[in-house]
Amino acid sequence: MNSNDRIAAVLADIARFAVTARRVVARGHERFTDPDDDDQRRIARSLVIDLSSAADRLPETFRDAHPEIDWQGIRAVRNFIAHDYDGTDEEILWQAIAVQFPQIVAALLDSDRD
Repeated sequence: MNSNDRIAAVLADIARFAVTARRVVARGHERFTDPDDDDQRRIARSLVIDLSSAADRLPETFRDAHPEIDWQGIRAVRNFIAHDYDGTDEEILWQAIAVQFPQIVAALLDSDRD
């Protein structure tokens, strides 16, 4: 697989993650924070981890060409969420999935059009 094909495949993965993220957000904050049902929070954690893993699969030349994306921040949030498990503040996770995730995904997908 050449570099352009690899980039396209990773960006397609990220686009799929974005669809799932929008569904989680559309279900609402109340369902997200339901103390008796952690499904939405677990999905959100998975999406943040998946986004970071996908970003890591992008060639370094691609990441270098797009300094507007906070690559280190993506990895840092992933590490925090992946290793803090139940200690992750629900509101931080909600902001990651409802605000930051869509911004990152939009920037990545817009970069594909360049």
